[in-house]
Amino acid sequence: MRKTIILSTLTGIILSTATLLTAATGNEGDIRPYRNNPWYWEYKGDPIMLIGASDRDNLWQWSGNVLTGHLDRMVAAGGNYVRNTMSDRNDGDTFAPKEIEDGLYDLDQWNEEYWKKLRFFLDETKKRGIIVHLTLWDWFDLSGDGVYGRYAIHPLNPENNINWDPGTINNAWDYYGGSLATNNEPVLAYQHRFVDKLISISSGYGNVFYNIANESGLGAEWDNYWARYIKEAAARHGREIHVTTMLFTPDNSVRRVMNYRDIYSFAEVSQNNQDAVGPVYGKKHYENLLFWRRMIAMSDEGPMPINNVKVYGEGVGLNTAAGTEKEAVERFWRNIFGGAASTRFHRPAMRDGGRWGWGIGINERAQQTLRAVNMFLDEFDIFNAEPYEAFQTVGNSVDVYCMADIGKAYAIYFPGGRATVHLDPWVHAEKVSVRWLDIASLRWSDEEIIEPAWDQFDGNNWWGPQRIITLDPGNHRSYVAVVRVLE
Repeated sequence: MRKTIILSTLTGIILSTATLLTAATGNEGDIRPYRNNPWYWEYKGDPIMLIGASDRDNLWQWSGNVLTGHLDRMVAAGGNYVRNTMSDRNDGDTFAPKEIEDGLYDLDQWNEEYWKKLRFFLDETKKRGIIVHLTLWDWFDLSGDGVYGRYAIHPLNPENNINWDPGTINNAWDYYGGSLATNNEPVLAYQHRFVDKLISISSGYGNVFYNIANESGLGAEWDNYWARYIKEAAARHGREIHVTTMLFTPDNSVRRVMNYRDIYSFAEVSQNNQDAVGPVYGKKHYENLLFWRRMIAMSDEGPMPINNVKVYGEGVGLNTAAGTEKEAVERFWRNIFGGAASTRFHRPAMRDGGRWGWGIGINERAQQTLRAVNMFLDEFDIFNAEPYEAFQTVGNSVDVYCMADIGKAYAIYFPGGRATVHLDPWVHAEKVSVRWLDIASLRWSDEEIIEPAWDQFDGNNWWGPQRIITLDPGNHRSYVAVVRVLE
C-alpha cells in the first residue's frame, strides 16, 4: 500500500500516475522502447543496440578530463551505454549533504559540488550520444565499512549529521527498506528531497532511463513506491521516463516487472551474467534469455526490452562468483544473439589492489569486443531478427547461437572451438552469400556464394527438408557468420 500521507506532507499535492503521465510527453527523441520492435530501444527516432564498458559504476563521481577521457575511449571503441549508480562508496567520492565542519553534515543543505558533477556527467554523455542507466539506490553504500560501504564516515550515520537523533537509523536496512516499512519520517523526508532534486536535474536529459535499486532485496513495496514516485516527479517536469528494478536473481527481476507493467517498462537481468546466482555454463545462460522472452511475449502487454547492464567475469576466474574474462566476452555476445536490448562489461575490482575482480571494465579485450560487435551490427539488421534455433551442430560440437530474419538474413556466432553447423534457412533459398567476421582480428572475409540444392532425390531419401547450408569456420577461433539470401 502506498504511503500517501507521507507523500502529501512532503509535496503538498498528490496527482495520480495516470494523470501525470497523460501530461508527460517528453521529447520525441528520448530513449524509449523501439516502436517497431519493443524488444529493443530507440533514441532520437532510430533503433539502437546498447553496448558498453566502463571501469566504474558511479562514473558521475569523476569529473573533468578523467571522466571525458573515459567516455571518449568507450565511444572510440563503439560503445554507447554506461551504468551510473548514485553511489558514494569509494574513497574520495562526493557526498550529497553539505559538510559544515570536519566530518559533520547538515542534511538540510546540499553540497552543490555533488549536483554540479551530475550535471557535467549528463551533459558529457548526452553530447556523445551515450545512454545512461541510472540507479537511484545502492544499499552497499551503507552496508558496512571497507570495500563495500562507508557507514562509519557517511553523512547518513546519525553520529555524523546535525539533523537525526541517535538511532534514527543504525544500518543500511534502516535507511533503505526500513524507512518505508516503519514510516521513518525524518529519513523519508530526506529521501524525497534527494529524489526530487535528482529528478529535477536528470529529467532534463532524454538519454537516461532508471533502475530503482542495485541487487534489491528491499521488497516489492519499496521498489514500486519509488518507481511510481520518480515517474510522477518526472511527469511534473513534462517527461515520461522508463523504469526497472534489479533484484538478486534474474528470474525475480523479470517477474517483478511483468507483474507491474503499469510502472516498469523494461527488465534488467544482469545477475544472469555470472557464476554465483546466474547459470554456470553457456547454453543455460542463453536459454534463460529465450525463456524470459517467451514469458514476456505471452503477457497481455507483450514485448519489452531486456537489459544487461552488468556482464561479470574477469581474468582466469579467481573470483568464482564472477567467472573468467573468456566467459564475460561470450556472455556479452550471447546477450546479443539471445535478443537482449543491452549488454555492458561490469567494472573491475572496486578499488586498486582489490582482492577480486568482478568484470573487465573497458580493458583492451572489452574495447576489441565493442569494435567487433559494431562490425557485426553494421552488417546485420538485428532489429528485424529473432533468436533462431533451426540448425544443428555436428562433429566436435560446441555451442553456437543464431539469429534470423527468415528468408532474408541469418547470423551465427561461433564462440570458439571447432563446430560444423547445418543451417536450415526454412525457405527455399536458391542462392546465398556468406561472410565471416574473425572476431579477434576484426576482419571480414570475402563474400562466398552458395547455391543450396533443394528437393534433390538421391534414390533413397524422399523426405525433406532436402538441403541445408553447411558452415564451418575451419579452426578454433571465434567467428560470426552472416548469411544473406540473394535469390
